[in-house]
Amino acid sequence: MHFAVQKDVLIKALRDVSNAIATRVVQPVLSNVLIESVDKVTLRFTGTDLDLTIRANTPAVVYTEGAVTLPCKKLLEVVSKLPSDLVAFQINQETQETTVTCQKSKFSLSGLSASDYPKMANSSSIEGFLMPTDILRRAIVQTSFAAATYDVGSILGGVYLLVAGGAFEATATDGSRLAHRREELSVSAPSTRKSEEDKESEAEGKSSTATLEKPLELKAIVPARACTEVLKIFDTKEPGARVRIAVSEGQISFENDTHFVYTRLIGGEYPRYHELFPTEYTYLVQFKREEMLSAVERVAVMSDERTNLIKLHFEPDMIQVSSNTPDVGKAQEEVSGHLEGQILDIAVNVRYVVDVLQKLNTTDVRLEMTGPLKPLIFKGETEDNYKYLLMPVQSR
Repeated sequence: MHFAVQKDVLIKALRDVSNAIATRVVQPVLSNVLIESVDKVTLRFTGTDLDLTIRANTPAVVYTEGAVTLPCKKLLEVVSKLPSDLVAFQINQETQETTVTCQKSKFSLSGLSASDYPKMANSSSIEGFLMPTDILRRAIVQTSFAAATYDVGSILGGVYLLVAGGAFEATATDGSRLAHRREELSVSAPSTRKSEEDKESEAEGKSSTATLEKPLELKAIVPARACTEVLKIFDTKEPGARVRIAVSEGQISFENDTHFVYTRLIGGEYPRYHELFPTEYTYLVQFKREEMLSAVERVAVMSDERTNLIKLHFEPDMIQVSSNTPDVGKAQEEVSGHLEGQILDIAVNVRYVVDVLQKLNTTDVRLEMTGPLKPLIFKGETEDNYKYLLMPVQSR
């Protein structure tokens, strides 16, 4: 096998797949990246730890086709030190010894046979649908942070994706908070055949339609780690960009023309989260997102590092944010706001408040409550598709 790749292109491909490379190696080949020739001008890079798989296709000059696996971490380290130029690879298919050259630099790496690399399923034959990339990214960004980090293998360690009744929902919770986003979708032509209307929409940058190959219902709990990689991999602002999503036998794939992310799903029944959101409220608070975020971050400096507790005091035209840690000190700040209802005091985890204020995309925020120990519901004043439930903390 013999090929050459531009350094910057090579580094990006290796970084894209490196987060799927196994850190605790059971099989030596899992610490390697699989490099395969697709055709004379394309290479495919693959990394996997058997739970998560990432592929990246990159332009290259392929002189002799073939496949090899090389130690990903060491290869990335070597390439990053090379001059900014074409990097050439010459592989001995019998010994898997790989020579890497760039200008006057020359390295030799010991590879392993591509035949030892785990075989991946072909998702192209699985029924799926095309999701606008911006909709998918926004849903994951605004929910995945709320997934549990203490038990990543449980249902609370993932993001619940649901497609049903012409709607797409993403939900995540760790038991103390819950983030939920819903998007109305349209069912249009099969993804294998784009209509003239689809082409015009792409040209105009429209992205409000998910192209379903047929009306379907999808339920999947995707590990939060995989969701993080989806955000990194499909980070494009190209108008009309879409990601194909397919689910089969406990696994889900996300794919576009250049990248592929494939992960095992978390098994189990997701909580009935719709029932957790109150249908009415007794208190309504409105405030400026950036002003509140800045105040909360400053007051958080004096909160207890173990409990992360701050107190919110609501009056008709003012919100007081305070923290008090014995033997350390206290902080207090006032923020302008509008309260409908009686004066109210609530204690919350400051990290959970900062998280949602950072993810909301609106200038003004609505906070709905039914009592001091009842859930707080955060909503964007102009963002009806998103809501965030936070349980308060009982404090003395």
